[in-house]
Amino acid sequence: MPSVTIGKVIVPQDAAEALKATLGSEYKVTPHLGRIPPSLTVSRAGVAFATVRVLRGHDATTFRVHGGGLIIGRLVNEFGIARTVTDALKTSLGD
Repeated sequence: MPSVTIGKVIVPQDAAEALKATLGSEYKVTPHLGRIPPSLTVSRAGVAFATVRVLRGHDATTFRVHGGGLIIGRLVNEFGIARTVTDALKTSLGD
């Protein structure tokens, strides 16, 4: 499970917008703000998707990224889209 911690407080809506701008139009970013903790779903081509949990602290935000799917698909997504999303979060929101 890839994760990234950014040294500032980031609201999920801002993270979603940053991912949309960084990943481009071939990715769909859907925020789930009513969940605890809030999360985002990032999908591409139907079966490739990742869930991003947004954990906010007093002075930092941690994003935990999980590849989605069933057994084999989840494994592929952990090494594929989950890594891509983690890198995009570091690039767009990093210190």
